[in-house]
Amino acid sequence: MLFAAEGWDEYSQDPERTYNALTAPGSTTLVALDGAEVAAIIQVQSDGLIQAHLSAILVGEQWRAAGLGRGLLREGLARAGGIQIDIRTRAESYYRRLGATQSAGFRLTRSELDLPTE
Repeated sequence: MLFAAEGWDEYSQDPERTYNALTAPGSTTLVALDGAEVAAIIQVQSDGLIQAHLSAILVGEQWRAAGLGRGLLREGLARAGGIQIDIRTRAESYYRRLGATQSAGFRLTRSELDLPTE
């Protein structure tokens, strides 16, 4: 499981709890597969209209630097709804490269993810 490989113990200790969290109301979870292998996952919480929050994004090491993270952020916001996604992270340089503005975390708008504005 990708969560375990990346050391996200809170997601890998109890598979049923993790499943329930990833499929909870207000949660949009997308999984990118490479054959039968999970390459990446994103979870976005959203009110569906204005605000979305990134809860989790993981890209397996062998799939990094290929645009998969940006694609998941774009598709996650598009499916979850909202005009912006707020991000708390330790990967500041990645989000700066995407054009995110920093405000006690990061915020990506629909336009910065090349999505139509509503």
